[in-house]
Order: sequence, then C-alpha cells, then structure tokens
Amino acid sequence: MCGIAGFMGTWSPALAQAMTDAIAHRGPDGSGLWLDDGIALGHRRLSIIDLTAAAAQPMHSGSDRYVLTYNGEIYNYRELRTELEQTGVSFRTGSDTEVLLELFAREGLGCVERLNGIFAFAVWDRQACTLSLARDHLGVKPLYYAELPGGFLFASELKPLVLCPDLPRDIDGATVGDHLGFLWTAGDRTMLKSVRKLRPGCTITVSADGAVGMNRYYRAPLFDDTAPPSSVDSEILRNEIDTIVSDQMVADVDVGALLSGGVDSSAIVASMCRAADPGKITTFCAAVTKPETGTDNFGDDQIHARLVAKKLGVRLIQVSTEADLVDALPEMIWQLDEPTADFAAVQTLLLARAARENGIKVLLSGVGGDDLFTGYGRHTAGVIWTMANRVPGLRGLGASLLGLFPPSSILGRRLQRIGALLALPEERMLADGMSYSAVGADRRRSLLAAGVRDTMPSDGIADGLRASLDHTRGRHPVERFLDLELNGFMPDHNLNYTDKMAMQAGVEVRVPLVDHRLVGHAMQLPLSSKISLLQTKKILRASQRDRLPNDILTRPKQGFGVPVRSWLQGPARDLLEDLTSRSAVTARGLFDADSIDSLKSDFYAQRVDAAFTLFPMMAMELWCRRLDRAVAVA
Repeated sequence: MCGIAGFMGTWSPALAQAMTDAIAHRGPDGSGLWLDDGIALGHRRLSIIDLTAAAAQPMHSGSDRYVLTYNGEIYNYRELRTELEQTGVSFRTGSDTEVLLELFAREGLGCVERLNGIFAFAVWDRQACTLSLARDHLGVKPLYYAELPGGFLFASELKPLVLCPDLPRDIDGATVGDHLGFLWTAGDRTMLKSVRKLRPGCTITVSADGAVGMNRYYRAPLFDDTAPPSSVDSEILRNEIDTIVSDQMVADVDVGALLSGGVDSSAIVASMCRAADPGKITTFCAAVTKPETGTDNFGDDQIHARLVAKKLGVRLIQVSTEADLVDALPEMIWQLDEPTADFAAVQTLLLARAARENGIKVLLSGVGGDDLFTGYGRHTAGVIWTMANRVPGLRGLGASLLGLFPPSSILGRRLQRIGALLALPEERMLADGMSYSAVGADRRRSLLAAGVRDTMPSDGIADGLRASLDHTRGRHPVERFLDLELNGFMPDHNLNYTDKMAMQAGVEVRVPLVDHRLVGHAMQLPLSSKISLLQTKKILRASQRDRLPNDILTRPKQGFGVPVRSWLQGPARDLLEDLTSRSAVTARGLFDADSIDSLKSDFYAQRVDAAFTLFPMMAMELWCRRLDRAVAVA
C-alpha cells in the first residue's frame, strides 16, 4: 500500500510536492504532504485497511510528537492494538498505520522487531528533531535514500530523488558490471553513486546535526543443524503456510491471487481456500503463446492454472501479456528504478492492471518458493557440482563434455551452463550461478570501457554478493545459493520488479512465502528435505499432495517472461543495433564498442547465448537516456 517520499534539509516545498507527485501511481486513492522547518514528509495512499479519511497520512501520534509516513501492511496490527489499548492508548482510527505510529511512540525503532508485515516507513520526532526510517525483514517494500551536503532525502522509488537539483547523477561503474551479469545490483548500490537502497531488515536514524546511523535488526538465518527432527514434517509446513496466508488476507478490500499453475502460487491459492470461500477468490494468470523456437522455456502457464482453478473452485482470469515489447521496454526500464532487463516485469504490470480493472487492489503471490525451498536450475547445478567435486578430475571432464552441446536449444543451453559451472572453483561457481548471463565473467569484463572495467572485481564476484559468500563459507553450495537469493536476488530483483510494476497499477502484491516466520521455519529444514538430484522443493511438494493435482506437483520449473532470444534476433534487432551502435556506446562511455560488435556477431551466428548480456546493455542505455531527460525541481 502507498508510496512515501520526503527529506530533512533546506530544499523547497515545491521539491517535496514534486517528489510526492512522482509516486502518484503508488497511491491513487489520496495524497498528503506535511511540512515543518527543515522537514518534509509526503504520502500517496492506496487505501486497503480503514478506507476512511481519518486514516490518511502523514499521520500524527496522539501526543503530536511523532509524524509518520508509511508504506505497507502490518498483519499483526490487531494483536498489537489490543496490547496497546491495555496500556491505556486510545485509537482514533481502525488502521494499522495508527497502531504502528503509537507502537513507535512507546518503543522507538525497536518496534520493528515486533512487526509481522511488509513495510517501509519514516517517522519524524518533532521534539528531538530526528528522522527514523525502517525497511521490512526481507525487503518486500523498497526504500531509497541519499545523503547530500544539504541534507537527507528518501522515497519508495529512486525517481523522486533525481528531482532534487543537488543530487549528483554520476553513474556507479560497479553496478554496470552487476547489471551486465546479474540484471540487478547487489547490495545497497544503485546505478547512481549518490543513491542507496536501504537493505532489508535495516533501520536508519538521522539526528538533528545530520549524522546518519544505520542498524540491522534482522538477517535471514542460515540452516540450523540443531533443529529437532520433528520440524521435517510436510504437514507442519502446510499448516504454517495456511496460517501465514490467512494472516496476509487481512484487508477491507477484496484479495485476489496471481496463479501461474506452478507449485508455489498454487499452494498459496490452496491455502486461501482454507481462509475464505473459494467461490469468492479471483485469480489471474498470464496467457502467453508458447514460442516455436524451442530456445525459451515458458508459455503454458494458463493450461496448468486452469487445472488448479478447477480443482480448487476459484475464479480464473487469463490475461494476455503479449505486449509490444519494443514499445513497452523504455517505460518499463524507468519505472523499475534500475535498468532491470527482465520482461517478467511487463507481465506483472499487465496482470496487476487486470486485477485493478476487476476491482482488486491486493494480490497474493508465490514469489519466494524457489528461494526458500530450491527450484532454480542453479540449485540442481550446485548438487551436481558437489557430487562431481568428490572425484578428482570429474568436474573438469564433465565441463569438457557438457561444453560440446550447442546453445540453440533449451536442453543444450542448460547442459552447457552446467558444464561452465563445473569448470569453476566453488566461490566463482556460486557467483556465476547467480548470473543470468551465459557469457563468462572474463568476457563480460572485456565488454566494459577501460575506466569502468577497473570497477569490476577480477574474480567476477560482485561486491554485494561477497558478504553472503563470506558468511556461508564451509556450508553446502546449495545452502550458499539460498543465502545469496534471500539476501540479494530476491529483494534486489524479484521483489523489486514485483513491487514496482504492481504499484504502477495501484495494486499491492503480498508474498506469504517471504514471511520471516516461514523463512525461519524453512531454514530449520535439512537440505535433503528440499532437494535431490532429481527433484527440487521436495517438502513443499509433499505438503500439497492432498490439495493439488499431480500434474502440478510434478511440473518442471518454467520461466516467467517473453522469448528474449528470438525477440533480439527478430523484431528487436533494430532496437538492439540502435542502443548498442558504436556512436551510442562511445558517447555513453560505459562499454567497449569493438567488444560489443564481436559479441553481437557471435550472438547472431548462434555461437554464443548472449541474449541476457546484450539485453542489459540495451536496458542501461535506455535508463541513462531517460535519466538525461529528468528535470530537477528548484
């Protein structure tokens, strides 16, 4: 729900208004702006709990000492409200906003550890003249900030910050390499050196003298090998999911769901049917024509979604997501705040629009299942790498044999990818396994301009990934992959595009499988309960055995997007040539023109699967062009 923006500094009220207006899509139901000497708090409202005007923001505490602007939902707000009422607190609204505000008034930023929800908020203490900010445990809700000589700015999205005339727009070279390999920026960096992302589970305090302090109150736990054997029980897991889904259906508006027909989203809808009348639940799936080229792995979600909907008795709306991608790309890139080269974002936007057109403001999603219970190809590759590593020379032999397969088919591409990972030592295998690019780190580095190339680590491991690798050293490679996902890939990519695209349509997406209680439970499960050489998500599939059709439980992992490879070879080839032309590349100064020409030649001849290396280049150029046109507000 909602969008927030503001600053602590000497900038004008016009900037505060412009920043708030820039996120109007996040809150089409209302707007609020509170100004005081040196402080501005802006809010755009998507009304979900307590739809009355009394629950509008920014909101003042009962004592009038604190002012809050907040984005998100606190699922346990009723329990917290009862507790506060027993201590004498009186409430004027039925909103979770007021509960959060009064809890903060009593406990300060420490209150975040008691919250069960998704949130990003800012509180101004009028007495102490301090600004406090916080982001939820797993980073479902985004929060950007900038520390400048003239003060401190923050917003739910990056776009409002670039409106500040004092914000430097220098590109962070390290993130160029990140996007080239991963499609997302690891850690707290963004494309702009001056702007940072508040990390999941973190808080910030800006004191009256401008000093900025940061604290981390939560980190996704590692596997606990002291957990009791009883925790490895699929029924316990299913009941936990049921409880969390029920909690997350709290709203004063209708709640629907995204249903791809995969085990994750299907499990969520099955749990929703335990909490509400299935006949009153509306679900949405993407209807995409399966590509004929055989090079892109998706296209039949609607078939499986229909099967689940019929089994559970829910309404299913199939949404055509075959947009004109050439036209959609420039706006999508800017809306995402980062040059994220993943067309799954467009599908999310179209599904959210369909939900809004059908009167639904809240959707539940299965995002996170792959990151908690395994599900990606890299997890299986991690199992294979570990097995092969036990036999001297076997990894090298496997790498040589699998490297012979051509990348012109799904199977050939997968086998070649596994072979490439087998050839690498563990740390590089893990980093490269997180990459979307099938082009190795050495060649990716050669694509960068000389000055940018120096910012890419020599081993290809992004700085934002290194903290996770250091934290998990000595553990099983698949456990290490899961930690990289929970602390990087998920908040910086999947959750980012899910939030940005859904909120572009004024729809909130909730993610039960990313609830920190479920994360804690999943991290107590031994790896053997999640994955084997032949199956991923073992315990999650088992937990749904009596609820979902067998075809769903045995369905292989499929992508969620569009046929990028055939798209770049065909209808988008002219756009690719424009955005990566020698003149465009030279003028921007981020890439090496000769190396890019060579890579394109290899791609067109199908010698190298370079689609997800070239596509990020296009995205970065489009993002930079839009940044060039963004006009600051004095």
